[in-house]
Amino acid sequence: MASVDSTTGDSISTLHPDIIQTHILTRLDAPALASTASTSTHLKTLCTEQKLWKEISTDTWPSINDPRVVKAISSFPSGYSSFYADSHPFTEHTWQPEKQDPPTTGLISAVDLYYRGELIYSKVQDMEKESGKSSGWFLSSPFRVDMVDPKRTVKTRIRYPGGDYQVWVKDMEESMTLNWIVIDPIKKRAANISSRKAVSARRNWLTGDLEIIFSTVATVGDKKVAEVASVVSCGSAETWKEVDEEVGGEVHVTGVRLQVEDIEGKCLKGRDSLVILQGLLAGKRRCCKDGGEERRCRVRYEEYVGMKTQWREKKERSERAQNMICMIFGLSLFVLLCARSFYS
Repeated sequence: MASVDSTTGDSISTLHPDIIQTHILTRLDAPALASTASTSTHLKTLCTEQKLWKEISTDTWPSINDPRVVKAISSFPSGYSSFYADSHPFTEHTWQPEKQDPPTTGLISAVDLYYRGELIYSKVQDMEKESGKSSGWFLSSPFRVDMVDPKRTVKTRIRYPGGDYQVWVKDMEESMTLNWIVIDPIKKRAANISSRKAVSARRNWLTGDLEIIFSTVATVGDKKVAEVASVVSCGSAETWKEVDEEVGGEVHVTGVRLQVEDIEGKCLKGRDSLVILQGLLAGKRRCCKDGGEERRCRVRYEEYVGMKTQWREKKERSERAQNMICMIFGLSLFVLLCARSFYS
């Protein structure tokens, strides 16, 4: 076996590096490229070539061709290789910040939205600079990042065929894929905070839009739970104002937003939300195998929804008990006053 390895190593080393990089390594995906790099020092040098990892990264996330992201990645320890290692696995909140640490600022969002494998929307945005808020206001106001201008919609080739609306909702949930990468140029880290596949889809009865949810549930501090939700809103085209379940029509993307909510359903403020994002950036990474991590995200989301339901029911029971106590106290006071009036 040792002689075979030696022969293989000698035969590889005799090939010109350009031939290996151009005709062999470019045909490998990221896991195969990383495995090849571990076989010999010679191949490790060739496999860490930035051009290879840049092509793999930009093919996976087209939005990162934006100059702001290119500049940020250039400062990473191993460039695109480090960026891919950060952004491709799933992340979870396993890092606890010190109380005196200020929240991370200057984060960049890179978003790529797919429908049945076809890219339908891609954008890069500075979280704070393009929010229209000053730094202080951004930290103290409810956290929300909108990637689509509220006055515009994104045209797509998606159509609602008419008929059973719930069947179409299920199809949209299964057909959409979202990558939302948060990049920290200062600390030279990146994380894909989306669940990739949708965990839920529901109709917003106020706007009539279909909201497709991609969720990462983070456990923060003393067992506190928060949801980092990326929400894609899909609505009718300009000529299709009302949902016609018989006729159907064109469907446009009306919004792509990021928000962080606590178990009560309240949007966290910017400061608290940035601390959670910082935890995801520095958190533990999990490799995705055969969709296992995507299923895990859905299970975590369903558990989170169950916790919200339990919390809401507990709150309602507490409020009913308080109302009962108030009624008993009021009735007792009324009886006492009536008794005093009767005997006086």
